Amino acid sequence: MKTKSLLMMSVTIGIIAALTASGCRKKDKKDEEQPDTNYTYVNDHNLAESYNNDVGNIGSEAGETGSVNNYRLENGNSVFGIESAPCATVTLDLSAKQFTVDFGSTLCLCKDGRYRSGKLIYNYSASTNGAVWPRQPGYSITCTSQNYLVSNTSSPADAYTVNIINRTHTNTTPPGFNPSTTNITWTVSANIQVIKPASAGGGTISWNSNRTIELMNTNDPTVYDPSGNLPIAWNKVKLKINGSTNGTTANGIAYNVTLSNLIWDTQCTPDPLRPFRHPFTSGTITFKPSGKPDRVIDFGYGGGCDFLAQVCIPAYNFCANITLP
Repeated sequence: MKTKSLLMMSVTIGIIAALTASGCRKKDKKDEEQPDTNYTYVNDHNLAESYNNDVGNIGSEAGETGSVNNYRLENGNSVFGIESAPCATVTLDLSAKQFTVDFGSTLCLCKDGRYRSGKLIYNYSASTNGAVWPRQPGYSITCTSQNYLVSNTSSPADAYTVNIINRTHTNTTPPGFNPSTTNITWTVSANIQVIKPASAGGGTISWNSNRTIELMNTNDPTVYDPSGNLPIAWNKVKLKINGSTNGTTANGIAYNVTLSNLIWDTQCTPDPLRPFRHPFTSGTITFKPSGKPDRVIDFGYGGGCDFLAQVCIPAYNFCANITLP
């Protein structure tokens, strides 16, 4: 009898153990099936996107006017030459067809609210059709950087190192175009590395992109002089951007991105304290992290002219609001 009782107890314990193990396995499987709604790493792409946009606009403005008035703290009107200003100087080497935008060796507050230091070096020697200005068909300019830092504060500990490994910007507008019916267009290919400071979590973002840029208001004579003799008024431009990007986030997630009709409008200045910070006002970015469902960023969410966007994961019927860098 005692043996039988022990046997029954052993069987009972075995059944309980099996049920417990089964329950644990079921719980683990359920946990594995929870949807991944993490979207924070899209901010790494948006950050690199913003820095790339800055580098392009700084080069285009300096290339057209010889100054970077929309980034400096003081205005200057000279065309290529050393300008005395607290934030940036532009120097030109005519023989090399190269100019350098130098923000100095210490972080300096610029008019868009960001602090910068270091150099951006632009070379337009590969231009065709005799083009020497970004507005001219055939103009092609490459950019590299030297100790280029960008920060939202004056502390070097908060600065992002932005390595412009190579960025090529080419005017693809047909020669002899009619600005009243044809918009100026450019192509851009870029290879950029952003090293995040420890205060922002650290890590390195890699970012590679190919895109087209269209000057939507080419037909506005206050933006582009029909004769082509005057610089583009970069403080009035409205640009449309399409293309693709790939890279890795700071925590090592590989991704691909599709850009659809992003609009960058310099007439949009949502922050009166940073009047030269212009966010995207509409369009979408489809962010495809490796092995995960798409994250779709809508820049028109909330009305357009603000620092808000909405990121959605359609596969999980999930959306959240984000603030743009």
